Amino acid sequence: SDLVAADPRLLATVIDGLAAGWPRGHAVDLPDEADPTLVTLLDRSAAGGKSQLIRLAGSWGSSALEQHVATVVASLTATLKASDAPLDDRLAAARQLVEFRPADGTTVSQLLGQVTPQAAPELAQGIVDALGGSTADDLGSQLVRLASTSTPAVRGRALRILLARPQTTAELLAAIEEGKLQLADLSLEQKQALNSHPDRRLRDRAQKLLTAGGGLPNPDRQRVLQERLVLTERTGDLEAGQAMYKKHCAKCHKHRGEGETIGPDLTGMAVHPKVELLTHILDPSRSVEGNFRIYQVVTVDGRVLSGMLAGETRTTLELVDAEAKRHVIQREDVEELIASRMSLMPEGFEKQMTEQELVDLLEFLTDKGPFLPLDLRGVATITSVKGMFYDEASQVERLVFPDWAPKTFAGVPFLLIDPQDGRVANVVLLHGPQGTFPPRMPRQVSLPLNAPAKAIHLLSGVSGWGSPLGQRGSVSLIVRLHYADGQTEDHALKNGEHFADYIRRVDVPQSQFAFDLRGRQIRYLSVAPARPDQPIERIELVKGPDDTAPIVMAVTVETAAKPGS
Repeated sequence: SDLVAADPRLLATVIDGLAAGWPRGHAVDLPDEADPTLVTLLDRSAAGGKSQLIRLAGSWGSSALEQHVATVVASLTATLKASDAPLDDRLAAARQLVEFRPADGTTVSQLLGQVTPQAAPELAQGIVDALGGSTADDLGSQLVRLASTSTPAVRGRALRILLARPQTTAELLAAIEEGKLQLADLSLEQKQALNSHPDRRLRDRAQKLLTAGGGLPNPDRQRVLQERLVLTERTGDLEAGQAMYKKHCAKCHKHRGEGETIGPDLTGMAVHPKVELLTHILDPSRSVEGNFRIYQVVTVDGRVLSGMLAGETRTTLELVDAEAKRHVIQREDVEELIASRMSLMPEGFEKQMTEQELVDLLEFLTDKGPFLPLDLRGVATITSVKGMFYDEASQVERLVFPDWAPKTFAGVPFLLIDPQDGRVANVVLLHGPQGTFPPRMPRQVSLPLNAPAKAIHLLSGVSGWGSPLGQRGSVSLIVRLHYADGQTEDHALKNGEHFADYIRRVDVPQSQFAFDLRGRQIRYLSVAPARPDQPIERIELVKGPDDTAPIVMAVTVETAAKPGS
């Protein structure tokens, strides 16, 4: 094989790739010279590569490397126990030991022997995470003992693994019944997972415990909401609310750049009244978007995984759980895929927060700040990572950022929607008479604001069939402001002045070139309301009478003077 003489790094990469993608139980007809070649490759591989190569050889039908098993295990064990070895090497050894001997109880004991009070938190937590791949008969009992005496971070990881398989879930429930563990040890998400477990016997058993221990939230969400609506009339503390956001929300949500991007970005939520936000917090499944619903995957080896379906390919599914942990599952390993109408965000936040803490959180989430990026998810009409005008397959009809993190231009922050490889609409494309898709688009969309605005900033200024095409000075887009007192105000944005064609950089006087998107352009412009002190109830984006098809990618409202102005 050419790999015999390959650079060690290339050899490791090839072995990793083969190990990750080789179908279960798929043997090959190896030639006679394969066995000595495999032995040579084993000698040249690093410790982690050795374990993977031995497993691959077994899958291929070769027994040439079996005699080397003890040597590889000894090497990995020595690395795991070496206190002076780099942390990454020790954790890699832990994962490889479990992968190499998944059903071996002795391996579980060896790994947990390193989880001591003296161990660094990162080491202890990483070792417990590695045990997620173990199928040893006594894994559950060993993890129950660990969870009953460990720190909260290690306990949480142990509980997550216990919940991953029916056998270990049964041992977890037994430990709670016997008083070895408490319901309070479980997170809200873990209680929700037990309450909806796909195994009926385990689900019934868990529900009895949760009901008896008060661990289940009141199923009457409307009653819970009605009892707490009075909280929306109180004023909270911004600083305390930010602390609540960091504690309870940031592991899944971003807000002004802080947190994770598992669930919706909460930055634009400040346009909604506190009553609406409280409804979403206390009854998250009332109107959950399809992208954020819970899926349960039961694998052929008995694992049970719950989370949001974050991505899929022809051969894999990717779930993200409520702890922001990602799980990639081979389709051939999926025995059952169960979709629910429940949100990834669990019900029962009223059990985790005091009333004052809820008041503070609402105050933080509704604080508009000097810049308020508006959330376009509810009004976006098309995905910009596919062709938008004639053909979805067209490469030139797309607007694609290198990443979909928030962007800043001219000192203004803009919130982008991640199109998730084309599965999610992320821009507003309005009606146009030409092409395949623009004639199907709406002529207007509406965005709630409920605040005064000094300026309305747009990542936009481009259209299909825009300048130098079309008539200069024709109206492409109208920004219509609906004030709270019933008055309206129109700002006409014109082709060749504010708007230009998207397909390449074309400069026009009333907007600025903002970002190059693979040779296409998105521009920046702003609108100044004539009544900056009056609350605007909503902003309408209305198609003008010309033949262009305007695009709006992001909208940010400036609610106050910039710092220092």
